[in-house]
Amino acid sequence: MRKTIRRCSVFAGVLVASAATFSADPPDLKINVASGLIEVVDAAWSGNNYNVRFSQVTSAGVQVASTVLTSSPGNDLDPRIASAPSGETVVVWWRDSRYDIVLFRLRAATTGLWGPERTVGRTTESGNHPRVVYSSGMPWVAYQIQTSKTLRSVGASLIDDDPEPFRSIIATTSYTGDLDIHIESEMNHLWVTWVDNASQVGYSEYDAQQGLWAVPTYESFASDSVTAARSRIRENVLDIGVHR
Repeated sequence: MRKTIRRCSVFAGVLVASAATFSADPPDLKINVASGLIEVVDAAWSGNNYNVRFSQVTSAGVQVASTVLTSSPGNDLDPRIASAPSGETVVVWWRDSRYDIVLFRLRAATTGLWGPERTVGRTTESGNHPRVVYSSGMPWVAYQIQTSKTLRSVGASLIDDDPEPFRSIIATTSYTGDLDIHIESEMNHLWVTWVDNASQVGYSEYDAQQGLWAVPTYESFASDSVTAARSRIRENVLDIGVHR
């Protein structure tokens, strides 16, 4: 795997990390509303492989903590982070192995301690590129599953106190491009979007009462862009805007 040197920059004038480090993916960051600290994760090169690193930075740009969360001999890639209003933090990533595995760790708000590394979905299927969000105080992850040689699926799972063999398959596509899966939460709505083909974004909303994901709906971006299609999807889900 090629190693590239990136400078980690956090915009909005709150952090500029000038130290150049080996990194497989751009860093992800969120402001923890409980602590007020900026929490950053990245895949850092150890000299032998990529490990997931977690850092906390003040609004003045002072790093107050940095912890390496993984120590696998395999490469741990594309980490993403989310935090709850309580201050709890979850980090998700995928491990490059025979079956790519989606993993997570939770950091307790009360103690600041990290829980053990745990798997999302089934260890017998290949999953990668997870995205994570808190909805109604609980963390949800959406990710890509290699269903067969020619098909990929969009999977989603609630991260709770139980082991995570269960996951929902939201949709399956033969599209060979970047699925660019997103999971969003706003105004008590939880939904997932993905690029389903060369001209459509698919999306599905979670029905909390039934505990089910809705049958996918598709929004065309043939005349504009994926970003514009996602904006219309958001308006449809939240029942706002001129597109209703």
